[in-house]
Amino acid sequence: MSGIPYKLDGLDGDNEVRAKFVSFYATEAIAKGEVVAIDTATSTNGLGNHVKKAESDQAGYAIGLGIAAEAIASGDAGQIQVSGVCTFAILLDENDDAGNLLGVSATGGQLTAMAAATQLPVAVMLSEGTAATADTTVYLLNNHNL
Repeated sequence: MSGIPYKLDGLDGDNEVRAKFVSFYATEAIAKGEVVAIDTATSTNGLGNHVKKAESDQAGYAIGLGIAAEAIASGDAGQIQVSGVCTFAILLDENDDAGNLLGVSATGGQLTAMAAATQLPVAVMLSEGTAATADTTVYLLNNHNL
């Protein structure tokens, strides 16, 4: 390049933070900041086009896709952030450190530090917020390669 400034797809323009969002239909009501997984049991709008709250002890929904960027009513389409810095993730508790790998917890829609590599991580903790509140900053890993 010739030294001319340019923006990569996904940079927000204000903070120069890379982020990517994808639209999905919600199978259930989803709050802003909840981690979601692909709902493979619902095909109303096409197989693989639906999400529900991710939950580690629920078979098939333990692999987080991303974080809901807005509240989404059941049956509606909404934005899911799948990569980059996310400032509105919901964390299960307040006992995690920056740099921890975060995975899906047993509490639907909430992230928690992974004690061992027993599942696929969803994000890396950047700054811990308040438990059960959409204010934790994480770096989403985009493990679904969207």
